[in-house]
Amino acid sequence: MNDDLWISSSKLEALALQLAKTFGLDEEEAMGLVYEEWDLVEELFHSHATTKTIYSRLMEEINYTYRIA
Repeated sequence: MNDDLWISSSKLEALALQLAKTFGLDEEEAMGLVYEEWDLVEELFHSHATTKTIYSRLMEEINYTYRIA
């Protein structure tokens, strides 16, 4: 079985756009955050089907990790 995961650029852009709105970032900075947290993002795409769910879980992890909220 092939464990490689291909994540479409449109899904990554949608996730970055949501992060940009949440944190008041531009899209380039938000995409940087996605790649900075790549291992977690990739794991979430393996586990969840929708970008909305992935965004939700990513926000929980970022908030926990950085103690934002």
